[in-house]
Amino acid sequence: MHPRRILHLVYLLCTCGPALLIAQDGVVNGRIRTADGPAEFANVLLLAARDSGVVKLELADAQGRFTFTGLDSASYFVRTTGIGIPQRDHPVFTLAAGEQLTLPDYLLESAATDLETIEVTATKPFLEQKAGRLVVNVDQAITGQGGSVIDLLKKVPGVVVTGNRISMAGKTGLTILIDGRPTRYLDVNSLLRDMPADNIKSIEVISQPGAAYDAEGGGGVINIVLKKNSLLGTNGQVYVGGGYGQRPKYRSGLELSHQAGGLNLTGGLSYNRREWVEGLELVRRFDDRTFVQRNKEYGTPNSYQLRLGADYDLSERHRVGINGRYSFGDSPNSGTNRTDVLNPGTGEIRQSFTTLRNRSRDFDNLNLDAYYRIQLDTSGQELTFDGSLNTFTRDTRTTLVTQGAEFNDRLNVEPSEAKIYSAKVDYRRPLGDAYVFTAGAKVSRAALDNELLAREQINGVMEIDRNLSNRFQYDEDIEAAYAALAWEQDDWSANVGLRYEATRMEGYNVTIDSTNVRDFAQLFPSLSVNAPLAGSFGVSLAYSYRIERPSYYDLNPFITYIDPITFTKGNPFLQPELIHSGQLSVTYDKQPFLNLGYDFTTDIISDVTEQDPVTGVAFQTTVNLDRYVRYGGSLFFPLDWVAKPVSGYGGFMLYYNDYTSDYLGGNFAQDQLSLTAFAQVDVRLPYEWKLQVSGFYQGRGLDGIIRYDPLYGVDAGLEKDLLDDRLNLVLSAEGIVQKFFTGTINYQEQDLDVRSTWEAPIFTAKLTYNFGNRFLKGRERRGSASEEEKGRLGD
Repeated sequence: MHPRRILHLVYLLCTCGPALLIAQDGVVNGRIRTADGPAEFANVLLLAARDSGVVKLELADAQGRFTFTGLDSASYFVRTTGIGIPQRDHPVFTLAAGEQLTLPDYLLESAATDLETIEVTATKPFLEQKAGRLVVNVDQAITGQGGSVIDLLKKVPGVVVTGNRISMAGKTGLTILIDGRPTRYLDVNSLLRDMPADNIKSIEVISQPGAAYDAEGGGGVINIVLKKNSLLGTNGQVYVGGGYGQRPKYRSGLELSHQAGGLNLTGGLSYNRREWVEGLELVRRFDDRTFVQRNKEYGTPNSYQLRLGADYDLSERHRVGINGRYSFGDSPNSGTNRTDVLNPGTGEIRQSFTTLRNRSRDFDNLNLDAYYRIQLDTSGQELTFDGSLNTFTRDTRTTLVTQGAEFNDRLNVEPSEAKIYSAKVDYRRPLGDAYVFTAGAKVSRAALDNELLAREQINGVMEIDRNLSNRFQYDEDIEAAYAALAWEQDDWSANVGLRYEATRMEGYNVTIDSTNVRDFAQLFPSLSVNAPLAGSFGVSLAYSYRIERPSYYDLNPFITYIDPITFTKGNPFLQPELIHSGQLSVTYDKQPFLNLGYDFTTDIISDVTEQDPVTGVAFQTTVNLDRYVRYGGSLFFPLDWVAKPVSGYGGFMLYYNDYTSDYLGGNFAQDQLSLTAFAQVDVRLPYEWKLQVSGFYQGRGLDGIIRYDPLYGVDAGLEKDLLDDRLNLVLSAEGIVQKFFTGTINYQEQDLDVRSTWEAPIFTAKLTYNFGNRFLKGRERRGSASEEEKGRLGD
């Protein structure tokens, strides 16, 4: 069967078929009262009589009524508790298959103590080291909240953002996921720049992904986790924000959620206008002349986003959900590039010209995801179906007008469309008390179509440039299957997995009727072992084999001009890179402490520059370098020991980078030891103000053929809650101390200096008003399960 038909069949089964498996289950109704009337909003737990395990948790309504649905035939008992209500277990009862049982009213005694107010504080650590990943709870960060996802990425230890360049411990090529979904088919830089930080719950740095994850990710995997509703009742927030660096920034949004019984609804609207400024300076030296190019670019993007989601428990064992996100907007920008051609000895200007570039871009992005989860029995056996659709369209129009030199004006029109489908099924089965077996399969298809209509002004008339005009279509089909076995005993655990992925990539150049096809299949093993070390210390060892496929934008052969003699272009002949990765980690109280890692990569995908010494034309493209070796480690340490009102973390990363390749007719061999340092300090100030200061230092490094100098930055912010925590005020300053990116390229006939700049500092303010059930006295506390109960419920 053709892979496309298999994809459609699996997608249909994942999104529709499981509904046929729903069974009719039992129902239990009841009511609880006190001497003063109904015990409104008390916690009501249903427990299994055989082992006292929590089966389900409900919140009594204003009349004290509760209902449990989707129950198996078994013996149960009810436990009631709440503020002012002591915990009490009620008599055991037996429910027959499909029975609808109404229990007698439960009369409860009120506690003697009248509690006026109760404050419950439970704060997650900013950093959490979990199995195979570091979780950064960025929703607790003060700095970065007034901006976009790009600003929050700066909160991740070791991640450095310089313009459109994102690196971790000096290495670029990161794989970005959003709620586990890949973004490599999309314009990820624009996506991250336009997505508001307010929607983000946490950012996960997945160092050693297991077999259940896609094998994609050579430079590291970063998963951006969106916020989801976890509060009972109806809740929401409205926020406004603004800021200024060299250009103004505005943002506003509304978030709503409702959770009652088995229904959980979420929704949100947001608007973001974050104007930006970026600079790029190039000095390119030849024997007979030197080119000095200074480019300043201004962006005025407007983006709108709508989010809707619903989860529903059809019964105790059947849950369905659908989530949708639609964003649209425009992202125009304009740039001015001045080029001076100098005599190398005297610095005398031989020629000067200025290029004005204007670009308009309209875009829209739709993401739909549906899932169906079935708990097959009470032992934890589970089956999950998932299907998703992601579409992205973009219409770009770019004009180049050059003054002071004989270069023709240009107009490029680039319509673009991408559609990505995926469907997967995952199975989980505990084997006894210590082992868990998981397995699954996934199919995905990406279909992309991009056209370049290039025009050049000749004799006052815009004519088609047939040398540049092109249409490029790209299809990619991936079929995958995996199996893994996990073992856990006391503080010991291990996980071994194997993933199989078969990939077909087809790039079709419509203009010249040329097709480039690649078919390849790989096995990707993974292994991790965790063990106690001494006291609060633990140790883990992990290995994985990974793949990094070239992105669509790297494969796209189109040319994008900065000015008439400087441009970027894709490379349709790129090969995937393959990575062996190992890591040894030491944790303290399950928090990150010491990590040692080793990566060996073949056919590494790297950005490079090339230039023509005769014409002076230079361009940036992407190539495969033969080999890349990287090893080193990181050290984290908490700052809680400094003083009681002070908390936070700090750390260092030290890595050795070594590139070897035959490139441009020479033997490229460069290495560099690179240091990254970072810290975040949180201080509780008088009058319940919170202060946060964070900073980074990225030492001298190597990224492919470019060597870069040290850079650093410092951010600071203040936060205060007002009106009984309903109103939240955040003031922040990003880049109050900033060293910009500078680097050099000296290889073959290239002698090049580069300097990249961006807005700094940027001052922002954000005001958020929260409303809903969570602010009714005791409501959130009474309607929340304990951590132990949540764990046993599997949420």
